Amino acid sequence: MSDVLVLETGQTPPTGTQTPPREPKWTDTFAYIANPDQFCRHNLKQYGPIFKTSVFGGTTVFVGSARAVQMALNGDLRYTEIGLPQTTMTMFGEYSLFQRPDLHRQRKSALRVGLAGQAVQGYIPKINHVIVQRLQAWPTQGEIALFPAVEQICFDVLVPLLLGVELSDAYFQGLPIMSKTELKQVYKTFFDGFYGLLPWRSPLTTFGRGLQARAALIEFMQAVIHRRKSEANLDPTSDFLSMMLVSQEADPEGVFSNTLIENQCLLQLWASHYEISGLVSSWMYQLGHHPEHFADLRAEQAPIKDTASSTITGEQLKMVPFLEATIQETLRTLPPSSTANRRLTQSVVLDSILYEKGWTLIAEPRIAHILPEHFSHPDSYQPHRFMEDISPRDKYAYIPFGGGVHACLGAQLAMVVAKIFASHLLQNFEWHVQSPAPFVQFPLKKIKDNYPIWISQFNTL
Repeated sequence: MSDVLVLETGQTPPTGTQTPPREPKWTDTFAYIANPDQFCRHNLKQYGPIFKTSVFGGTTVFVGSARAVQMALNGDLRYTEIGLPQTTMTMFGEYSLFQRPDLHRQRKSALRVGLAGQAVQGYIPKINHVIVQRLQAWPTQGEIALFPAVEQICFDVLVPLLLGVELSDAYFQGLPIMSKTELKQVYKTFFDGFYGLLPWRSPLTTFGRGLQARAALIEFMQAVIHRRKSEANLDPTSDFLSMMLVSQEADPEGVFSNTLIENQCLLQLWASHYEISGLVSSWMYQLGHHPEHFADLRAEQAPIKDTASSTITGEQLKMVPFLEATIQETLRTLPPSSTANRRLTQSVVLDSILYEKGWTLIAEPRIAHILPEHFSHPDSYQPHRFMEDISPRDKYAYIPFGGGVHACLGAQLAMVVAKIFASHLLQNFEWHVQSPAPFVQFPLKKIKDNYPIWISQFNTL
């Protein structure tokens, strides 16, 4: 971004430069964690899309305007570094893509091979098979707890694709984690560890239990990797782990060390599982509140539904632009999380606003996605806005998967799984919601486990 002015140490900012409005408050972290939506909307209304807070300590500037978001997302190695809380960094581990910005591009390019393009296209038959099979267990008519029902299916889809782990009882024999149920529970404890902001490693704390779960999962992945390496003729297109193992064998001194592989299996499942589960359940919830869109969605599904196979192909996924629009509008209205925490290593000036060295920047879709200059009637669920020509809209105005060099590595996989899941739901089920859903707000926004919806099956899977 050429118009970002990076100040040298001691350099005076240009005349007329001002710092962002609002004075940080000691209560900011608590207010943000309790309800990020409310926190962002309240301050946006009072101060505009850029304002100072003390969220997570120090001075933290929330940015929602497209130009400020672009500045925040693209400053690595020039004027920013990672700015996540230390507990979060510890949970991610030293081999996450958040570490070593000097190696970020190299690692991300190597990992993308297993999470985008032809790799994702090759995963489509497996995704179809698991979703169709697991949907058969849903009641033909009755209530389901929305998020747990969706999350269970997403877990069963993603664990084989990312970890290369079969979910049969026989597969777990001889492994440190001895069943799918145990794996799921340990993984939930690991995820919950991200809620712990106090760096106490005691098993009496959420953070401490999360670290213990992380260690158990790494030990599990080490055993899985040892087992997979003994297999003859690993197919690098079968799953994410196989891609990394074949790449490691081809270049033992390259990117894919054992430690990197173990951590990436762990972290890609963390990112993909909870974000996709949250997305699909939020999409069902939004459509339940806006049933006027069902007719158009089902009409779009008709050519796919009329084929003999229950497998939805990659080509057929291109034939459902309105479905994709409803998913994108769901991501706009219910974004799962903020997308960047960057600490300024140099003071910078953009659009006469000074961002001082040492401050943290948070790029917030909860602000960006409701700015009326980019989204008319931002509080309305209007999927057709994504069917229109969006070229006038700045690409940094819509950031559910981040942007720039730190755009989400699994975004393409997330959209493919969500579209296949949604297509099978539209072809086989009706559903409606009766009341507003309560949401878990932090660290990822998702519908609470006890929220029910009513479903009825009108087609045999």
